[in-house]
Amino acid sequence: MPATKKQKVPTWNPEFIRDLSERVYRQNLGADDVRRMIEKDGDSGQKLRGRAMAYDKLSRTYLELLGFTPPAE
Repeated sequence: MPATKKQKVPTWNPEFIRDLSERVYRQNLGADDVRRMIEKDGDSGQKLRGRAMAYDKLSRTYLELLGFTPPAE
């Protein structure tokens, strides 16, 4: 039987990280581009929030490198 890969348990609340990633993504885009993107997507920002997922790993890494610890749940 092949060895199973142990899954990492997230140390940060995923919604906390996504909120941070979305804020960074919006900041990088700028207000006008965010507005246009949301208008083009035809939603209230759900697709934009999904795109911000690309920043999640970096968000966690930066927080850890800066010495922040995950909040207790």
